[in-house]
Amino acid sequence: MIKIKNLELKLGKQEIFSGFNLEVGRGEKVGIIGGEGSGKSTLLDIMAGRVLPTAGDVEISGEVQTVNGSVYDFSDLRKAEMSAIEKLKRALHVINVDEIILLLDEPTKNLEAEGVEWLINFLRDNKTLTSVVVSSDRYFLKETCGRIIELGDFEVEPVRIDCAPLLPSTPSGAVPIVLEANGLLKNRDGEPLFKDVSFAIRQGQKVAFVGRNERGKSKLLKALALAYQNQDETGGCQHGVINFPSGVKVFYMPRVFTGSAARVEFDKLAFGTANFLLLDNPTACLDLPTIEALEQSLINFPGTIIFVDEDREFIRAIANRIMDITPQGTVDRIATYDDFLANETVKLQIKEKYKH
Repeated sequence: MIKIKNLELKLGKQEIFSGFNLEVGRGEKVGIIGGEGSGKSTLLDIMAGRVLPTAGDVEISGEVQTVNGSVYDFSDLRKAEMSAIEKLKRALHVINVDEIILLLDEPTKNLEAEGVEWLINFLRDNKTLTSVVVSSDRYFLKETCGRIIELGDFEVEPVRIDCAPLLPSTPSGAVPIVLEANGLLKNRDGEPLFKDVSFAIRQGQKVAFVGRNERGKSKLLKALALAYQNQDETGGCQHGVINFPSGVKVFYMPRVFTGSAARVEFDKLAFGTANFLLLDNPTACLDLPTIEALEQSLINFPGTIIFVDEDREFIRAIANRIMDITPQGTVDRIATYDDFLANETVKLQIKEKYKH
């Protein structure tokens, strides 16, 4: 199906590939990983005929179709208004799986958990479909790909996050509370982004905001940041109170859209002035080696973290408390992510919250 032999590619003075070989058989699902600039997306472009190599043989047996970032080639207005997973379903529904070679470039970006599961099942069920996947989503790669190809040099500078002094234990020896939120409500266009949000966070907890309410999760995180930064107990909410006790030092990382912008944010943390991190989708634009470095740094961070992220393996590795931020309140459990997802009581509570 795909045979690449002695591939070479030079862009100016930069050598992207030298003596690269790859064979992909009918029905194989192959993952491509690597650091930024290692040539992952360029390799897909070569397979699709969009980039011509400097030397080497590229033999493709079949029709190539490409999905970039969970968005197929849609141009008219009605289709442009479709969700990412609706676009993907529409595109993949009509392909001939016996003849198509499907090239997927970060296909889980912008997909909610249900969409990711749909795409996993689609690739699993269509056993004769050949696909090559560039992704930094380890869960997706593990569930779909029979083998993984590493490109480039995987050495990466570790993301080191120091910590400001922690709050001392209470006289009774209890772990101190470092954040309290009570009755938070925020509307948008007359509809709640979130409401009836109340919780207390203790020092050392690493909390993942999860769930289908994408805007609500990030807006709640930002409200917490604004409450700290502006000394405003509402955090811009229409109702409710947010309180950080004295001694809590918060660092807020908003969502960024390039790897270089993310590294600038990480550099700000190197001064060790925070003991509480608020992180909005920190892995969204990172390559896999950097995600793994960030993950290890956050595991070692002794302070408190609240974060939003779509990388399931990242959540699994870091979080010890999970909160589904629905438009109608929270489903909150001190648990690993796997235990949270598997808990029948949690499933019933989430179903009830999203019914309204």
